[in-house]
Amino acid sequence: MSRAFKTTVVAVATGLCTVAIAAPALAKNEKVVGGHATVKASMQIAAFLRSRGVTVTPIGPAKVGNGSLSMPMIGGTVTVPTMGGTMNAQGGVQYKKGSKVVRVYSYVLSHKSGKATLSAIVNGHRLVIATMSSPKVSMSTTRGTMSGGLHISSAWAKLINHLVGMQLVSAGETIGQLSMTIKMS
Repeated sequence: MSRAFKTTVVAVATGLCTVAIAAPALAKNEKVVGGHATVKASMQIAAFLRSRGVTVTPIGPAKVGNGSLSMPMIGGTVTVPTMGGTMNAQGGVQYKKGSKVVRVYSYVLSHKSGKATLSAIVNGHRLVIATMSSPKVSMSTTRGTMSGGLHISSAWAKLINHLVGMQLVSAGETIGQLSMTIKMS
């Protein structure tokens, strides 16, 4: 082989490697068309709310039972394979103690760069309820799952403490677990 031929082969091989490294698999956006999400409150919080006379009732298609809230997933857009994007749930929950009422509905889970934020409309205003750091994510071409611990936001902790009339939770505490399965089109 001539020196010019070897140089050409090396240049072509280097160029192909550069293209392979610079052109990772393209992310694909998919619409969320179904699924469900379940939030299981920590045993301490669920027991405390019951002992303080706070009633918890579902709103819309949500279901409440055994310390859990389950809701259907109805929309959003996610990126395959990271499950980055937003996922929307339908329904919610109402907390009531005496004349104090807190209605929480229209949950949205936003996932970006390995962190997730759970927000909802609380008494008419969108509020960050909790965060998840490093949620576990698994995806196929038609389904995605996410799970992890929920850490209460300061705004949500303040509302819950006001509802029960005492300091129950503080920002950053784990208040439960989220597990979610989505179906994509």
